[in-house]
Amino acid sequence: MMYFNNFMIRTLCVGLLVSLISACGGGGGSTSPSSPSSPSTPVASSNVIPLTVDLGPAGNDVNQLFASVTLCQPGSTSQCQTIDHVMVDTGSTGLRVFSAAIGSAVKLPRLNAASGFPLLNCVQFVDNTYAWGPVAAADVVLGSKTAASVPIQIIADPAYNALAGPCSSSGTATAITNAAVLGANGILGLGLFKEDCGSWCATQLANGVYFACSNAACKATVPTTVSLANQIKHPVPLFSADNNGVLIDLPAVSSAGAANLSGSLIFGVGTQSNNQFASGSVLTTDSSGNITTQFAGRSLSTSFIDTGSNGLYFDSAAVTTCPKGGAADGFYCPSAVTALSAVLVGANAAKAPVAFSIGNALTLLSNSSMSVLPTLSGPMNDSQTFDWGLPFYYGRRVFMGIEGQASTQGTGPFYAF
Repeated sequence: MMYFNNFMIRTLCVGLLVSLISACGGGGGSTSPSSPSSPSTPVASSNVIPLTVDLGPAGNDVNQLFASVTLCQPGSTSQCQTIDHVMVDTGSTGLRVFSAAIGSAVKLPRLNAASGFPLLNCVQFVDNTYAWGPVAAADVVLGSKTAASVPIQIIADPAYNALAGPCSSSGTATAITNAAVLGANGILGLGLFKEDCGSWCATQLANGVYFACSNAACKATVPTTVSLANQIKHPVPLFSADNNGVLIDLPAVSSAGAANLSGSLIFGVGTQSNNQFASGSVLTTDSSGNITTQFAGRSLSTSFIDTGSNGLYFDSAAVTTCPKGGAADGFYCPSAVTALSAVLVGANAAKAPVAFSIGNALTLLSNSSMSVLPTLSGPMNDSQTFDWGLPFYYGRRVFMGIEGQASTQGTGPFYAF
């Protein structure tokens, strides 16, 4: 899930509704790289929760990965609520849940900025939309794992909606206010980093991400720095075990697609028998979480791998784009399925060849019952970036090592597959 901010140093990407996907799309190939770590169906374990790809709460999403998340009032085992269809996004950090999805019985304490007034978070997306809301503390429960007192974002909290102006950088951006707009009840950011902004927001006042009420009346906001402790956090490093990374394990899908699929989110890298890395390539990233994609004679140095993007997004003059203004505007529409290849290169110079195929988006999107489209792709409109979205994960076991966390494959951040 990629959101931007003029000051952000971490690249993130989101897959939204079909009509919005072109802002950050990307489709991946169903053909595995050489010497892959093959997908498997793990047995039930303390470090596994189920994943699904389906049409989502709005009934029209494609290539959207979902999980269920339980939120509890900090320290409570009774004041809890399980929220389904939360988007699993390896391109962002932290949990963000709509206020409307949280029942009135669950009281999550709001966090304050250093000024003592409420702390607010802004997320800006590439399609000129944004999410705004207060930062709250919650115990985040994923299967049998619990991360205690995690700062999360409450999206579209009515008490703070009127203060969202600073989050619309252009003045014309549209607020994401409900699950129908986002295509999910929230976002579970399981990316490479421990906090959503890191040292930048801890030291730079005008960071564009965090704000505080200007006074007790809370009729306006001001920019604020925020400590690492109070920034929206990746829950996995806060687990007592299996806390050094995540593994997305999804089955292969034929180029024709499927109505839905099921897979697994496995916590930890090399910590249990079900998260061992058997073979493949380990690609370390730069400080912003980027790798390089060598494609069509070019080196795209700000590339990334992201479950939050619903297709493969990259620029190619050789692939026909779909008609402007049509149902598949913003995607590729080749006359026949087109086979392509690329090489992914890590900051450690490790390489992984990847074969993938591009289908005709008009044809793919014409079947409204299909949510799994492994050949969906579109232009990135960025000559330095290849966004390897959710289709990349079909038929692969993709590991992600979290920054600063040691594992059998080294210390994160890294991708391994």
